[in-house]
Amino acid sequence: MNKKSLVTIQLLDLFGSPISKAQYEVKNQRTGQVIAAGFTNSSGCIVEISRDKGTALDVYIKSMFNGLMIKIQSFVMFKDRMLVKITSPKVMLDLKTLTNQGDNGQYKRKTHVVKKGETLFEIAQKNHTTVRALERLNKIDDPNKISIGQVIKLPVNIPATGNNSHQEKAKQTTQQRTQPSASSTKTKAPQTPPTRPSSITPQKKQEEGIFGANFGSKILDQVNELYEEGKKTLNEATNAASKILTVDDRSQDGGTPKADAPNLCKTNPQCISSGKSELIREVNIRLAGFGGALPTDEFTELTANCIKQFQRDYMGVPETGKICGSVLVALDKFYEEYPIAGFMGKAACNCGKCSGFGNGNMGVPSGSNKANEYPGLHRSLIWILKAINFYLKNEFKEKKIEVAYIESGYRCIENNKKHGRATVNHMGLALDIHFNKNGRRTREVNDMEFIRKQIMVKKMGASESREVDKIYLEPKVFNSGTSGATTWVHFDVTKFSAIYFSGNIFQKTIVELNGVKMFTLVNSLKVPRILSCGGGGSTQKPHDTIVGGELVLSNDDIIDIMKVTETEVIKFKTEKYFTDQAAGVVDTIMNRVKSGVWGDSIRSVVNADRQFSKITGPKSLDPYGSVEKMPISHVSTRIRNFVNSYLIERANGKLSIIGENLNYANKYYSDAKNRKAWVDKFHDEAVKKGMILGNGTAIHAHGTTTELRNKMPKPFKIVLPKNFKGI
Repeated sequence: MNKKSLVTIQLLDLFGSPISKAQYEVKNQRTGQVIAAGFTNSSGCIVEISRDKGTALDVYIKSMFNGLMIKIQSFVMFKDRMLVKITSPKVMLDLKTLTNQGDNGQYKRKTHVVKKGETLFEIAQKNHTTVRALERLNKIDDPNKISIGQVIKLPVNIPATGNNSHQEKAKQTTQQRTQPSASSTKTKAPQTPPTRPSSITPQKKQEEGIFGANFGSKILDQVNELYEEGKKTLNEATNAASKILTVDDRSQDGGTPKADAPNLCKTNPQCISSGKSELIREVNIRLAGFGGALPTDEFTELTANCIKQFQRDYMGVPETGKICGSVLVALDKFYEEYPIAGFMGKAACNCGKCSGFGNGNMGVPSGSNKANEYPGLHRSLIWILKAINFYLKNEFKEKKIEVAYIESGYRCIENNKKHGRATVNHMGLALDIHFNKNGRRTREVNDMEFIRKQIMVKKMGASESREVDKIYLEPKVFNSGTSGATTWVHFDVTKFSAIYFSGNIFQKTIVELNGVKMFTLVNSLKVPRILSCGGGGSTQKPHDTIVGGELVLSNDDIIDIMKVTETEVIKFKTEKYFTDQAAGVVDTIMNRVKSGVWGDSIRSVVNADRQFSKITGPKSLDPYGSVEKMPISHVSTRIRNFVNSYLIERANGKLSIIGENLNYANKYYSDAKNRKAWVDKFHDEAVKKGMILGNGTAIHAHGTTTELRNKMPKPFKIVLPKNFKGI
């Protein structure tokens, strides 16, 4: 039996032509050793490589823009003889010349000439696309400023129809050609989000290649789309990982090569269209505002529909309905583009008798209802709010309406008693939102109705009647005739099934409500290859985006952290309160080291005068005097296990639970002088920002005092001792 594999690697452009003189490197994936380097020959080939079967190779080519070596593909040598063909976007540099050279097949872009009284929104609906897609394609800065006679280019749609099986091969007997639909008469706006239909015509088998003559025309459509997006998109496309179009498996006896279709969501086994996982659950949470996704770990039909809506409305790309690299990258971009910090001033309860998010009381009678004080806000609420903000700023920006702030978020049982209320939905399940119009608060009922009907009902599947697993909208007038939400928008998730109220779906801080970046989650789940699917390829490592350097911890540092955490954290029976508070202490210590204010080591920070009461606090508290004097035996198993696991999570990319903050305090145990000087104000700010960790009076209010804000560190990477498994 032959244990060796011989591979030839060929680099092709988007039209299947060889790319010669391209600088390349091929590395052993396991060792990083360069085993071949040079320039491709006139056939676009790299030197033949012979290695043991099972060897994984990484292929790099030199970027035409920044001169860096970019990894474009990885594969495993598993056959006696292999030919691997890799496509590169290099040909796009000469696109203008190519598009003027002779007949380009059936490619012809559809356009629309603006008529009197037409809006960009109407044009988008007529042609089954979105305002966002037209803005991008035509470089329109303001959708309200289009003129009569202006020619609007319409997108060319090439839908992905793959079935997620990397074993399915392309059919050589038929080809699909997609033509955009044209409309010359005014049509009524559809009641569901507009989609782009396609007219699919079978083509007979061609003899000019395994994909047929029509394949080049389809690729040209895609390339033209990229070119018209401008050089920015071109750079992004080129710097992203290129994709394998074909992998020809030939035995030593020859034979007919088998070719995969040029649809990455069809051929890439990393794409997700079924199953259950933490990644699926996180995607579902973030798509609550794009079709009403439910926070389940299962990939459902609703999941697929919500992904399609996100691809259509936010990404402006053909719909696949699958979780792939491009979707995850776009979710991270959406995460950054639509922040929530500015809306959260009134998100927490202001009763003064709870932590800001209730006291954990469950099943308490309240009128005809049972009051349950959930431990934070339901994360779906926040992602619904982000989507409202997105639609107002994009598809409906001609309305000049935008989210102002959360007027009412959490209201605990004590708050209800104080105001004589019996309602229970604001205990983590509801938000009341105020809006601005032209920069000022709008109280117009018509504006609230527009948001409810055009955005929340049509875009999110919300309902003004309480339906199971639907977002509920309070109407302007109830069926009883009493007034409802007239000058604000109320939405809640009280009718979600009980299974969607479990786990860590309730959170308090902005960081936790947002969740970690998808990039970080993918790497922590050890499925980074999905990022190469569907054009979302990334060669970044988990900490490539870290800008604050590293914090290298020794075993002694970790022991010091354990000791201080033991003295600072209340041993709550409720695990959530315990882990939140403990994480806050650990993160505060590490943030302080990076700030340099208390020294540049763990030891100097934890021994700083009167910073951690039981270490160097006042004599009345009988402190140890220094962290060295505290025996390790005084650290409980619970604290030891938590610190070990939490530091490993942080080293793997988990974000700090408190951001980059440097202080925490408890006003209930502060003296009158400090409370008046700064603690009370500090506490109130922490409540507004959702930075209260703990429960009742046993809390830590996190933040950063005014004089230290310029010392807050940038995000940094945690580096643990080699092969660290715990202490």
